[in-house]
Amino acid sequence: MFTLFQGASLKIAKNLIKVTGVQEGFNLFLKKNLSTVNKQELFIRMLALNATNLFQTIKEDFISNEIDTEDGQDIVDDYVVENLRHQEWIPIRDGAELMEKCQEVEGIAQKFRIHWMGEGNQNGPEPRYYCVMDILRRFGNDKNHDLQDALYEFITLQHKHFTRYFHTLLAPIEHTSTHSQPQHASVSGVPQTLEA
Repeated sequence: MFTLFQGASLKIAKNLIKVTGVQEGFNLFLKKNLSTVNKQELFIRMLALNATNLFQTIKEDFISNEIDTEDGQDIVDDYVVENLRHQEWIPIRDGAELMEKCQEVEGIAQKFRIHWMGEGNQNGPEPRYYCVMDILRRFGNDKNHDLQDALYEFITLQHKHFTRYFHTLLAPIEHTSTHSQPQHASVSGVPQTLEA
């Protein structure tokens, strides 16, 4: 198990946003939405979905064996904050409004996590599919198959990017660790782009 140095979770969150192209993905779906729901609510739900996606990825063995639960949650929290800081659909005037939106996203993300607690394959695609369907039903878009397919493809690709990012991040550490004492993970040298 490794401990992240101070500020590492923020750097990881920023790198994840950069390498996964998540902001561009949000733009695409905001344009494809056919419901009457406003873009702010759709963005909040999509960010909650992807925060859950990241949280569940961090729980996978190869990551959770190296990054403890608290550090993993810090990464997810910073990921939400940084996405909110860089988006253009919700006006946020100050830190208090930012924290209010973060709490809203985290509350929705908690509800999505229920899909990973069922009897099906928790590491397979089913939980992500059910989350996508929850969003579409919420907005009366469950018959919009183009949006369903695109959103599911997006969230699956995000999971692949997250997985690849953490393999890249942890690979040098895994090979040099003696596990005799806590190690500090380095986030420098992580590729700034990942190919699909």
